[in-house]
Amino acid sequence: MHRPAYFGLFTLLGALAAFNLGCTDGDGGGGGGGGVQIQPSSDGEFTGFLWKPRSESSGDLVVLLPQQLRGQVATANLHSTDSASPNTLVEHGRFVGDTHNGYRPHYRFNESGAHYGEVWVVATLQDGSRLGWHIPNGASRWD
Repeated sequence: MHRPAYFGLFTLLGALAAFNLGCTDGDGGGGGGGGVQIQPSSDGEFTGFLWKPRSESSGDLVVLLPQQLRGQVATANLHSTDSASPNTLVEHGRFVGDTHNGYRPHYRFNESGAHYGEVWVVATLQDGSRLGWHIPNGASRWD
């Protein structure tokens, strides 16, 4: 069977999409400590990302990261931009477990989500790569 020359490109793009490789912040990085891979803040899944501005237990912000990241996250922090540099750090997240709500890694913060306004959640994985979720309004739920 003869396939057009661009068939291989579509196959490659499909394979990359299957690995959920996001866009980067423009520095040409995207892994291994380079740029931040931008992820969708609204993935509509019960196993995906969740920004919950007011938790039931404390009233403070809790962020749940996608289930597939369980056991891979070194840190999850809030930053004022997607560059995720020390100069943009807003607050370090506290890991509080990954056995509830679909086995998603949970990170808690000191204030309600509304306190942070527009912010970025940046997860640094154990391999040094970084994933980022843009939150345009911290008072709203994003999932």
